[in-house]
Amino acid sequence: MNHKRFTRTTQKILIILLLLAPYLSFSQQNDSTDIDEFIAKQVSDYKIPGLAIGIIKNHKVIFKKGYGVTSTSKGLPVNTQTIFPISSCTKAFTAAALGILVDEGKIKWDDKVVKYLPNFKLSDPWITKELTIVDILSHRSGLKTFDGDLLWYGTKYTREDIAKLIRYSPIRTNFRTDFAYQNIMYLVAGLVVESVTGKTWDEFLKERIFKPLKMSGTITNRDSITSESNFALPHIQNKPIKPLNMHNISPAGGVDSNIDDMLTWMQMWLANGRANDTTILNDGTIKTITSIKTLTSDNKDDGYGLGWFIKQTKNGKMVNHNGGMPGYISSVVLFPDSSSGIVILTNKISQINDQLVKEIANYMTKKDTFNWKEADKDMSGKATVFDWDKKRKPQPKKSDVIPNFNRYQGEYEDLAYGKARIRKEKGKPFLELLPTKELFSGFLYNIDADRFKIVFNDPFVQEGEVVFTRDNNKKITGFKLNIDSDDFLFSDLDFDKTP
Repeated sequence: MNHKRFTRTTQKILIILLLLAPYLSFSQQNDSTDIDEFIAKQVSDYKIPGLAIGIIKNHKVIFKKGYGVTSTSKGLPVNTQTIFPISSCTKAFTAAALGILVDEGKIKWDDKVVKYLPNFKLSDPWITKELTIVDILSHRSGLKTFDGDLLWYGTKYTREDIAKLIRYSPIRTNFRTDFAYQNIMYLVAGLVVESVTGKTWDEFLKERIFKPLKMSGTITNRDSITSESNFALPHIQNKPIKPLNMHNISPAGGVDSNIDDMLTWMQMWLANGRANDTTILNDGTIKTITSIKTLTSDNKDDGYGLGWFIKQTKNGKMVNHNGGMPGYISSVVLFPDSSSGIVILTNKISQINDQLVKEIANYMTKKDTFNWKEADKDMSGKATVFDWDKKRKPQPKKSDVIPNFNRYQGEYEDLAYGKARIRKEKGKPFLELLPTKELFSGFLYNIDADRFKIVFNDPFVQEGEVVFTRDNNKKITGFKLNIDSDDFLFSDLDFDKTP
């Protein structure tokens, strides 16, 4: 090769690039401005208190920003360091923790759970014996969707307590065939990590994932969070509420993080397990975790891997997960084929996350022809108001008079969930479910004989009914709850009156 000719050619190319640089920079800035203005409008239209977003394309972060405030009551401006609960997006962290142990030869994916947790039981002895790590991570345990969630939501039960109590839940789906989304099984997965390593799930994540990836703003407990912290509060009825403590279910939904850290986390997945010159997971383990283990529909391309939903889209393979708790929605979406991804964290429940993901994914594949005005028109659900965001109706003033109230008052107990108490509060009939006393308690209002309306303190749960049962001698024997909820199986609770 002629070295001088090569040098002259290189100099010409550099001069051309220098001349083009202002135009390239202007184009990138223009793209960012379009994205920024589009997102800002959606945050306003959807009435979101606070939102933070990060976008990766071809392994590079092309946009990140915060919008709104951490709280509508004296909140801080949201930025890319603002901490949000990521809720069920935590499940990928638990799957990764087990993946690390697989890479180290300490466990195998097909190992039986009872190998590491010999006292663990489900209601079916055969499933208990056969249940594997893959089974509990891919939602095919035989338990029903959300079964057992009342055991951790707002209770003081420990992780170990909850893992023991799930044995009372019946098997209602087909083991290893049916997909049924399960938080308790991820709690069990976290206990497997602890059994193998001798460290808590929290300690293991901090040492083996957070520190190597320099995710300094990511936590699994809120001991360091104060009223002055850059922490987004959840909102219902456009007002901040107290965030739920997730420590007893952390392996399923207890990680809190920010956009900067989550972008690093996503880059690790897009780079086949490597980030910051550190290998977290081997290539083969990444492939295993992001391959379908359980179908979620009749489409063979739609399923669940280990901590991730997986489907084929017009933008290629999509690996994603959402997380939700009262007042929060989180979304993490990866497009491995284009080494791209989107993360959105918000402090109000709405459809904005899914809608933004759809439009931004389209923008990244159709950049030259993308129309932001049309995208704005396509954003749906802006006017949607969920039941918990509506003001509750005032209860009738005289309906709290219950004839022969002494028949109903006293203590009751559900075998798995625990105790309930019916008593007078401020002279009015009152029900409290003791494991979740702060949230699941409220006044009773008479509808007719043995049927009463209940309005729990928890604004996320709609009003429902308490229906009492009697024996042949017309003596009160217990009660059931009739509360319409997509998240909690209140109808499974069966409270018997205790002597």
